[in-house]
Amino acid sequence: MAVRTERIVTQDLSVGMYVSELDRPWIETPFPLQGFHIRNDDDIRQLQAWCQHVYIDRELSTGPLEPVAAPVSRHRVRGAIGKFTPVRYTATQTLKQEVVSATLYHREVTRAVVHLLNDLRAEKGLNLRVARKAAAVMVHSILRNPDAMVWLARLRDRDSYGYAHSIRASILATVFGRHIGLPKDVLENLATGVLLMDIGKTRLPRSMLTSPEPLSPEQWALMREHVQYGVDLLQHSSGVNDQMLAVVQYHHERHDGSGYPFALSGGEIPLLARIAGIVDTYDAVTSERPWAPARTATEAVSVLYELRDTGFQSTLVEQFIQAIGVYPTGTPVELSTGEVGVVVAQNPSRRLRPQVMVVRDRAGQALERPRILDLMNVQQDAEGQPLAVAGCLRAGRVTLDLGNLQINAA
Repeated sequence: MAVRTERIVTQDLSVGMYVSELDRPWIETPFPLQGFHIRNDDDIRQLQAWCQHVYIDRELSTGPLEPVAAPVSRHRVRGAIGKFTPVRYTATQTLKQEVVSATLYHREVTRAVVHLLNDLRAEKGLNLRVARKAAAVMVHSILRNPDAMVWLARLRDRDSYGYAHSIRASILATVFGRHIGLPKDVLENLATGVLLMDIGKTRLPRSMLTSPEPLSPEQWALMREHVQYGVDLLQHSSGVNDQMLAVVQYHHERHDGSGYPFALSGGEIPLLARIAGIVDTYDAVTSERPWAPARTATEAVSVLYELRDTGFQSTLVEQFIQAIGVYPTGTPVELSTGEVGVVVAQNPSRRLRPQVMVVRDRAGQALERPRILDLMNVQQDAEGQPLAVAGCLRAGRVTLDLGNLQINAA
């Protein structure tokens, strides 16, 4: 079989070539994640500024050129953000400082989403202004320090999976978008879209949504209709834009074309919808649902990792794991010493060595004064043995009241 791709230095690029791979992760550059045709000399100059070499698909480099953001699908894919220059965000507040404000913001977002869903169930229509304001508040906090909102997202309400799931997923999507450098306005559209991605379910029988039994083929067909119901609600609301709509319409599409409703694949799926699909799946499998027990954070990461290049784009899965860590903030963990703690902050350069608040000793007794261990700085325990996170604690193994823990981390 002939090799389709060819490595070429950027000084030798010409208009019409199809760039299929870079010499660095796509997400670190302003280029589309799925590859693109070189349209003009400006594209060449930008590639030369970012890369030493790239890989060219020789077959796709022949024939008429497509616009960079154009889908290959017969369906019109809306919401592509085109090229963007990644924004480098830095935390401007410590976790301890931000969690105070974030707690108030989280309550405001929760009230807004509950109000919005109740209105929809009462057929009062969608108040998009409320959703956009809630998303803006969330983005504001996450830009200052992403760990605070992720901590609050761990305070799960077992009786309200429906609305709490959309809030948690929106938080995770915003943290992910911040990590890859999406501009602030795009982050707000992403957060709003994820908050609203399941609003179509308000038109489905509640008994079906809460049933502990597996859905029948007829019920599953009806469940899939929630996507179009959600699109209909958004299209009849003023203030909606294509990026928000794309999240709602395409968050169940999958990289290999196995998703719904249009069986789009790869770059046909808008970036924000690809992000939404990942966070939707991650939060679902880490949540207690009527038909499935919650998995630990590390198990959920394994699920996503197994779905690389089938369910989800490999690059985005890897970036998502980098964004939230293998042990996300708020995750109960057991240390190699047998002590129990809670992850309170990430160390971006070493995701396996977060900051942990130790709350129980190795005998399982609660500490009067929990202490913070920064595993980046503390490599050994008191006996000189290697100190590390042994693993996540499964729900029910130990009871920790995250809401009453006082965060003292930096």
